[in-house]
Amino acid sequence: MKVRFSILLLSLPVLLAVLWGFSYEESRLEPTRPLYINDIALYGDKLLTAERCDNTVSLYSRDGRNRLMSWHVAEPPTGVVSDGELIYVTTSFAKGGVEVINPKSDSPVKFIPTGRGACSPILSADGKFLYVCNQFQTTISEIDLATMVVTREVKVLREPKNAVLSKDGHHLFVANFLPVGRANQDYVAGAVSVIDMQSFEKIKDVPLATGSNALRGMAISCDGEYLFITHNLGRFQIPTSQLQQGWMNTSAVSVISAKDFSYGGAVLLDEVDRGAAGVWNVKCTADKMVVSHSGTHEISIIDYPAFVEKYKQVADKESLSYDLKFVVGLRQRIALRGNGPRNFVIADNSAYIPTFFSDTLNVIDLDNPAEISCAALVENRQESDIDKGEKYFNDASYCFQNWQSCNGCHPGDGRTDGLNWDNLNDGTGNPKNCKSMMVAHYTAPSMISGIREHAEKAVRAGFKYIQFNEVSEDIATCVDEYLKNLKPVPSPYLVNGELSGKAQRGRIVYQKYGCGMCHSGPYYTDCKMHVIGEDVEFKQGWDTPTLVEVWRTAPYLFDGRAATMEEVFTVHRHGLNKKSKITSEEIDDLVEYVNSL
Repeated sequence: MKVRFSILLLSLPVLLAVLWGFSYEESRLEPTRPLYINDIALYGDKLLTAERCDNTVSLYSRDGRNRLMSWHVAEPPTGVVSDGELIYVTTSFAKGGVEVINPKSDSPVKFIPTGRGACSPILSADGKFLYVCNQFQTTISEIDLATMVVTREVKVLREPKNAVLSKDGHHLFVANFLPVGRANQDYVAGAVSVIDMQSFEKIKDVPLATGSNALRGMAISCDGEYLFITHNLGRFQIPTSQLQQGWMNTSAVSVISAKDFSYGGAVLLDEVDRGAAGVWNVKCTADKMVVSHSGTHEISIIDYPAFVEKYKQVADKESLSYDLKFVVGLRQRIALRGNGPRNFVIADNSAYIPTFFSDTLNVIDLDNPAEISCAALVENRQESDIDKGEKYFNDASYCFQNWQSCNGCHPGDGRTDGLNWDNLNDGTGNPKNCKSMMVAHYTAPSMISGIREHAEKAVRAGFKYIQFNEVSEDIATCVDEYLKNLKPVPSPYLVNGELSGKAQRGRIVYQKYGCGMCHSGPYYTDCKMHVIGEDVEFKQGWDTPTLVEVWRTAPYLFDGRAATMEEVFTVHRHGLNKKSKITSEEIDDLVEYVNSL
């Protein structure tokens, strides 16, 4: 980037940037497009932000009122951290890895590939290593910062979304975003993986309460005793007939012993008559726990010593999953200015909280939270209908009592939560697996049973019958536009963007056994109903699902009875007649091909 301004028009922040030797582009002082801040980190007495919209990383003054400089990265930035000198930015779409930025350079100086879905970078205590979650590769990478290469890698359960080191540095705790396994059983839940740092091997998976999904935030208590994880808690075992008292979804912070890795319980952050939807991140100080709620645009400030004391006194920790009064008297709910607080940082007893859907920075003194300093990070901010649709999709203000947003069942940008839900649109007692919204508007009919003739109708029914609220046609149309424009993430099974040799053989198997008769066209569906198997609920059968992004939509089949794509063909022989003599090698190749779509 070149400096483009007249010396007579220099503003103070631009002048400071030039004096520091930083490059600067004045036009970035007043952008009009939304930033969409995915992450925020400290850089000395300044703030770093990872901004999705223009693939940008920016440096701000601590109060957020001056953007001092910015750098472009190749793919959308998902996380940012700094050792005080260099800046490390995880980026991901087609590749996935870490961009290394020297603040005195115009652009990143090095790219370190790690894997699809690279996110949540964290530094070791000594600053010698960087750890990265590769969400779609299902791995954790260790990078030696002296050599700038990946030295070790370990596989976890499913979509590692966040990680935190124990206080002694001996273990790494990893939040797996979604559950693993079949959905047609009583226990379905996400888990935390524990990595031994000496061997860099996974030594334990700690399952959370049943219904736990969308694991996002993680924090270690300052005394090193507890690990806290924020997540949704879905009540998938019962019909979606009401919302009161967390009937469908609640927001929780789970507690795990950081010493012996035993699971404690899930503490609810909602109230009896008011949800706290969109629970996102969590941070701890010596006397406080702070949690952000993206769906209700607020934070919870919890008295940490009182929380721990009360938690220890609960004999039946399982009861916490249903106790909507546990944090009463322990927690302050602080409404923020702006929409969608997600990741945040704490420094000098102040929380610095950007809002994802309004690009405002809230600065809150945790001892005096009534006083909030707020800065607009974007002047003349303009939203397209797609932007508005994403905001409405994630906003629990459009839900009765704020219990959930569309994101509640479709986390991860309109995808699946991995659970079965007993919606009332086709009767009760017949739960079906939650579908991704990817290409839903192009593959009518909608729902597994095809009960909605098109996705536009399903969107409006979702607000009415799942969120118990009727929204305006303008809002519903914007949500349509958002969903129509979801972009599929390139499959981690691809090699340099192309089918592997194994997947190419699988394509031949796909053709040999006639998979394309139903899964045809650009979206790999004929958009028709088919009777497959013997336990089909409706005489017309099931809607043919798309195979776009099928690699990330497990479990499979109408009620999630197949945990993996391999089980679809080996256990359930889906799409294969009884006389098919498909070999195990062919199935292996077929699975590789389908997962590459």
